[in-house]
Amino acid sequence: MIEATDVDDSAISSFEIEEKLKGIYKEYVVSSFPQEPNVIQPNCDFAILSTIRYDPDISDVPPVKYEEITRQNFFLLPEHVKRLRFTFEFFHYLCETVLDFEITEEDLLKQLIACLKSSDALILAPHKIRGLFQLDGSVKLEIHNTPIRKNLLGVLCPKVEDMEKFHFLHNFGRRNDNENEEEEGKSDNIWDVYTNNESCLISPFTSFKTTSRDVYNRARKVLPGLKPGREEVLLFNTQNHLMEGSISNVAVKLEEDGKWVTPMLSSGCLCGYEEKLFK
Repeated sequence: MIEATDVDDSAISSFEIEEKLKGIYKEYVVSSFPQEPNVIQPNCDFAILSTIRYDPDISDVPPVKYEEITRQNFFLLPEHVKRLRFTFEFFHYLCETVLDFEITEEDLLKQLIACLKSSDALILAPHKIRGLFQLDGSVKLEIHNTPIRKNLLGVLCPKVEDMEKFHFLHNFGRRNDNENEEEEGKSDNIWDVYTNNESCLISPFTSFKTTSRDVYNRARKVLPGLKPGREEVLLFNTQNHLMEGSISNVAVKLEEDGKWVTPMLSSGCLCGYEEKLFK
C-alpha cells in the first residue's frame, strides 16, 4: 500500500490539469473518433501497469548487496514516477474518486528494493519488475527474468558518443561500438511484424497502460505463431493513424533525413518513456 499522506496542492490534480484532460478526452477524442461503450465512464476495476527494469550495470558502481542498490539501478525511474502520478490523477478524475495519497520516488524505490530482497533476486543480474497499482494505492510487484542488454537505448544511441545527451544514465552502455553493433545485428533480435486490419478505437486504456487490454489481445489474434516470442502486430486508429504495437512502442526512421519519429499522442498511443527521448 502506498502510504496515505497530506498532499500539498502542487501534487494533486489542479483545475488546469482537469481542464486539459477534459479537452483531450471529451472534446478531441469524442468528436474525432468512434467510442466504445463506457469509455468516458469506465468500469474502474483495473490496475495501472508499470514495468521497471532493474539493472546493476546502470549505476557507476554495480551493487553487490541489496543495501547498495540505488535509484540509478532502475531504468528511467523518475519517468515511471511521473507517469504513475499523472495516470493516477487522470483515472481518479475519470472515476470520480479522490486521490488521497502521494506517489513519491523515494517510496517506490523502497518497495522495489524490498521486492528484490524478499524474492532473493540475484543482485548482479537484471530483472523486469512488473508493478500493478490499484486506484486505492495498493501495489503488487512481480519479478521476472530479463535478458542482459549492453545498450538499453538501442536505436537511440547505437554509438557510445551518442550517450552524452543521456548523461542521467551515468555509466550504462559505455561499451565499444563493435559490441553494440554485434548485439543489435543478432538474428534473434529480428521480429516478424504484422498489421491489424481492424481499426482500434482509442480510449484512456490505449493512452494509459493498464490491465484492461482487450484491444491489444484482440489484435494479437492475427499473429500466425510461426515465430513464438518474436511476433508483433501494429495497431491503427479509426483515422488510419499508426498508434503502436500490441506490446511495444513504435518509431519510424524517415528515409529522407534519417530521423526517427514516433506517433503523436493524439493518435491514442501509449506515452512510453523511451518514446519521449525521441522528442
